[in-house]
Amino acid sequence: MAAKRYLSKWHSFFWLVVVMVVAYTTHEHFDHIDRILYNYAAQSLGLVPQERTLHLLHEGETAPKEPDVPYETKRIECPKIGVLELTDEVAAQNFAALPLSEQDMAVLLNKLSERGVKNLALSAPLVQDGASAPIARQMLCLKLTDFVNGVIGLRGRTSAEADFTPTQLRNNTIPAACVTEGDISGLPSANRAVTNKLLQTPEAERLTWAPDWLDDERLTHKPSAARERSFPLLVRWNGELLPTLPLQLAMQIKGCAAKDLIIRPGKDIKIGDITLPLDEHGRTRLQQARTTPLNIANIIDGANSASAVPATVLLAQPIEKAQVHERSIQIAATISQLCAQEVTEQHIRPGEPGMGLQYSNPVRGWMELGILAVAALFAVRLLPFMPAFLRRVLMLAALGCVLWLAHKMLLRGEWFRLSSVLLTWLTLAFGLLFMRPAPRKHIRKR
Repeated sequence: MAAKRYLSKWHSFFWLVVVMVVAYTTHEHFDHIDRILYNYAAQSLGLVPQERTLHLLHEGETAPKEPDVPYETKRIECPKIGVLELTDEVAAQNFAALPLSEQDMAVLLNKLSERGVKNLALSAPLVQDGASAPIARQMLCLKLTDFVNGVIGLRGRTSAEADFTPTQLRNNTIPAACVTEGDISGLPSANRAVTNKLLQTPEAERLTWAPDWLDDERLTHKPSAARERSFPLLVRWNGELLPTLPLQLAMQIKGCAAKDLIIRPGKDIKIGDITLPLDEHGRTRLQQARTTPLNIANIIDGANSASAVPATVLLAQPIEKAQVHERSIQIAATISQLCAQEVTEQHIRPGEPGMGLQYSNPVRGWMELGILAVAALFAVRLLPFMPAFLRRVLMLAALGCVLWLAHKMLLRGEWFRLSSVLLTWLTLAFGLLFMRPAPRKHIRKR
């Protein structure tokens, strides 16, 4: 017959006191641990986003608002380019005689400068039918230098007998090293300049010229059916690669030299700090370009006009009396797209309402306290007599009940001091290692 086992009442009482002291002293001192436990549980269960904080609240408290979140957005902004078309009808309404002379053109340029225009692209034949005085051409050249940046378009063509590339164009030749890959054979080409008297003026050497209208290249005359395509940015001239009128002006505005370009025909072109797509014909996409038409009467009578004039203007005079409005818009839009800048804007997103759990004590009344006291007495007096396996099962079941209660309360937005309960449970589990009943050796006889 197995001997009866005995566990000292004082031993059980000692551990009961220890468990009660741990439960009492840890009740209000480990809220920070509870905050960590509940945030980890809520984020693991997907109840709270990883970047949010779950606040543990007491009666009368509200969760603080989440801090404001700074963020930035980036967008491409294209400047607005003014388009001033100098057709025969427009010129006849504002000037005394046709065709316009160099003096008339100089007067118009002076008016543009007075209206605050800083950058000018001039796309005009500059071919006078009659004789013109050298002083008139000098005046025109002088007015062209009044602008901060100015480029004059030069007509070209392809001839059986090539001519030397004009000095004014050779100064802007793009080095071969700038073309890192791709085939340039699809670009528009020319090998002879169409002579104009202004090009032969000594003062014209101080001006910036760029290929504009090429007689044998349709892409420089009329935009393609794909209206989002730009004017060709590049041309081949006697085997040399040159920037066209819009690209040359954009390079001046952005402070770029020809050697700074990075070109991959059929892929892209890098101009300063932006990279734009580039097709095999040297055209890019016009996605954010902005243009606005200008009224020549408002330019000439600027003192009586309150309308603002953009800082960059394209002055276009039709070639061979052809009225090609789409071409002027395309060149201006190309300049606008090439001068695009990346704008970074700082924003503040208001913080979201705070997320919190309201404190709720599961042991509120005498009934709950009585059940807890009975459970404690059971743990220190009866649990030690049970087999080790059963003790472990019961202790794990008790821990599971605690965690289940915490999860249930979490789902309904409540919390209790889980850290204190877990520490108490650990203390009891540690005490059970020492509360081992021993066989009774002596039996008192009466």
